[in-house]
Amino acid sequence: MKVIKNNNKKESTSNWEHLPPEMQHDLEFHASRTVFWKSFLFLIIEAVGPFLLLFFLTSPDLSFTYHYDVGIGIGFGLTMVFSVFLLTCLGFYFHFHQADQFTYTIALSWMLYGIYLTGYWWGWDKILYRCLVSFLFLLGAIFVGTFITVWMRNLRGYFQMKKNRKQSGLPVSNEKESNNSPVDSAVTKKEP
Repeated sequence: MKVIKNNNKKESTSNWEHLPPEMQHDLEFHASRTVFWKSFLFLIIEAVGPFLLLFFLTSPDLSFTYHYDVGIGIGFGLTMVFSVFLLTCLGFYFHFHQADQFTYTIALSWMLYGIYLTGYWWGWDKILYRCLVSFLFLLGAIFVGTFITVWMRNLRGYFQMKKNRKQSGLPVSNEKESNNSPVDSAVTKKEP
């Protein structure tokens, strides 16, 4: 059995300075992601839950629900997608999950909306067509969800940077004040 002496320990640091830059980048990247099970739970709460509520209350596929016109169904579906976005914003604001959840919830909610919406025109016998249309919804939603994810991550970083500057006592610069381009200074200089 190997015995490790107490004086044999190195200083333990919580930073990653001793690691190679590639590994530091990988660790920072993984730290900015939501843990899988937490992400899965919030995906069910934020995207699947509103869809199931909409599906079981208003879907034209089910015989026991009240059947609405197509326009009202589109409105219900868009309300569901907007509520999914608001639920994800609330979860992100209260730090329940990271910004990557926007990509998953927006993509899943639009795909489920595609399945719901095609139920007004096609029955379950045309499930392949319904899946293809919902896949098109999914492709568009992945693009939008990724854009919103990057935007939210940058927004959080901006507010965090502003908060850190304020706490450290450094002046918070305004973009208008710090925009000293060489062209502006050359125009305003007066030579004798």
